[in-house]
Amino acid sequence: MAGSLRDVLIDHWKALESDRPTGAHRMRTSELPVDGNGGPLLAAVDADGLRHILVPILRNQRVRRQAEGVNLRVSERALETSSTYVRYADVSCLNRELNDLFSDVCSDVLLAVATMPSKALGATNHVLDRWRSLFATSTVVLRESRLTGLFAELWVLRRLLRQSSSAVWAWAGPAGHRHDFAFGADAFEVKATTATDGRRVRIHGLDQLDAPHNGSLFMTWMRLHQCTDGESLVDLVDDVLKLSDDQAALVDKLKRAGYRLDDSDWYRDVRFEVVEDAWYVVDTDFPRLTSAQLSDSGLPVCVSDVEYTIELPDPAASGLDASAVDALHARVTKDIAP
Repeated sequence: MAGSLRDVLIDHWKALESDRPTGAHRMRTSELPVDGNGGPLLAAVDADGLRHILVPILRNQRVRRQAEGVNLRVSERALETSSTYVRYADVSCLNRELNDLFSDVCSDVLLAVATMPSKALGATNHVLDRWRSLFATSTVVLRESRLTGLFAELWVLRRLLRQSSSAVWAWAGPAGHRHDFAFGADAFEVKATTATDGRRVRIHGLDQLDAPHNGSLFMTWMRLHQCTDGESLVDLVDDVLKLSDDQAALVDKLKRAGYRLDDSDWYRDVRFEVVEDAWYVVDTDFPRLTSAQLSDSGLPVCVSDVEYTIELPDPAASGLDASAVDALHARVTKDIAP
C-alpha cells in the first residue's frame, strides 16, 4: 500500500507544480485519499516549488515546531476559506535534491495516518522521529547516478588498495580531476550503470577521454544490479578505510565525492551486485570525441560544455582479459607502494 500511496502523492505534487501559486506566501493544495481525525490530508506546493504535506490537527492540538537540520521543516499552518478554517501540521522539504526521500517519508506518514486516523498527529510525529537523522545530518544525500558512480570508483579503489595501501592518492575524481584515477602517465576513467541492456556511457567534456600526456587512458565499465544480497556502499567504504594507510585523506575525498560517514545508515540497505566489469584501452579505435581529434582535423576548437553518449564495444572482443587487468593494476600501483 505504501508504494501506491507514494505514487498518488507524487502525481498530486507534479500536478500542483505545473501551476504554482504566484503569491510569495501562497500555496496550491489538493486533497489526498487519506483522512485523519481532522479531515483529509493535503499535498501542497509553495511559490518556490517546494513540496509539502499538510496533516489536519484538532483545536486542542499543537504542532511540535522544529527544523530537522536544514532539510526538513515542521510547522503549524492555517488555511482559511469563506466557510472553513483548518489548522495543519505542515511538513516540508527544503532541499529539492531530497525530493525522492521526502516522498518516502510522506508516503510513510500517509500509511501511518491511514492505519491510525484517530491519532493522525501522533502518527505523523512518530514517522518523522524515525526519519529525523537523515535530515539532521546531511544537506545532500547521493542520488542514484552519483551513488552508483561512487560505488564503482570505490570498487576500483579497493582493488588498487589491495596492491598498495597508499593507492588513495591516485583517486583524483573527488578533487575535480578530469580522470577518476591518475597515476602520472596513466589514468583510469570509471563508469557504471544499472541499465539492464546496452553499454551506453555518458561522456562529459572533450578532455574526459583524452589520455595523459605521453601516457595511456583506460576505462572500466560496470553493470550493477540492485539486490538485497549484494554489497552496499557502506561495506565498500568500510573495506577501503581498513585497507588504506591514510584514513584522513580518504575520509576527505569521500566528503568531496558527496559521501559523509554520518549518513551511512541511509546507504546501508542499497546493495549492488557487479554483473559486468569490463576494462578497455582508450586508444584510436575507441569510440570518442576529443579536443585533440578536433585539433588534428584542422577544425577550430571553439566549443565548450560538450556532453555525448557512446556505445561501448563488446568487451569479449575489445576489452582487456582478467590477467591483463591484474597486470595493469600491479604496474600502476608499484610506484606508490608504501
